[in-house]
Amino acid sequence: MESERDFIIRPGRREDVEEATRLWMRSAQEHTEHDQIYATAPGAERVMRRFLADLTASSHTFLFVAESGGQTVGFISGELREGSPTFRQRTWASVDDVFVEPDSRNLGIGRALIQSVEAWAKERGANGISLQVAAANRRGRKFYEELGFREVSVYEVLEF
Repeated sequence: MESERDFIIRPGRREDVEEATRLWMRSAQEHTEHDQIYATAPGAERVMRRFLADLTASSHTFLFVAESGGQTVGFISGELREGSPTFRQRTWASVDDVFVEPDSRNLGIGRALIQSVEAWAKERGANGISLQVAAANRRGRKFYEELGFREVSVYEVLEF
């Protein structure tokens, strides 16, 4: 899938795992700035590298990467998930992680990544896309709202 702009979005491959992991670590750092609950555990980078590699091998998971100028500048990952069996049956393309390099933001890359997931999900009969966003991430929340996402629940924590 190619944009009219100076970037491409394509399915991720095993060779993309190093760059996607690097971006994930940047994303984790930004999340930690929103709230310390997102601070990474020792070995998080190694675990994420293995996790992202596994995504490239399954038809029920997705990894898309954004490239611009020969560099990986963004990615999105997740999997198909069934909704609660107590509610009307729905399948969601659940976004676990999405990140675009700060210098590459506001170019349509994030929107194109979400559109790639939407096309992927529709091919698999999913009912929609779901995701979580940090409460303090005002920029991200506004971005998702502009794409048509709506808030349906609030994730609360009580730390001891």
